[in-house]
Amino acid sequence: MRNLVAAMTKHGVKRLVNLSAWGSQDTQKTISLMQVILQGVLLRNIFNDKKRGEKILFASNLDYVNVCPGRLLNKPARGGVKASADGEGIKHSITRADLAQWMVEQLTSDVWVRKSPVVG
Repeated sequence: MRNLVAAMTKHGVKRLVNLSAWGSQDTQKTISLMQVILQGVLLRNIFNDKKRGEKILFASNLDYVNVCPGRLLNKPARGGVKASADGEGIKHSITRADLAQWMVEQLTSDVWVRKSPVVG
């Protein structure tokens, strides 16, 4: 993330839509006990790396959207993606196609700039 932020800053690129995960950073408050165990044991290194990168991103001057989806599904798009600051009312899974479309839409939307929405 350090190199990416530096390169974007150097070349005047302001917007980054970053793929994070539900349970990273502030969204950890809204995950289940099973997710806490999985992240603390099986996925510990991945989430520690993600948190280090996000710390750099949050300290940057970029107009980022740090997207925090639940479990990714290999199914056709369903539509109806919802986003929330705290995960309230959000499904715990999302299709990869729906997530991709939502992330591309964030390139031209200012609704979630410098925030970490939970999506599902």
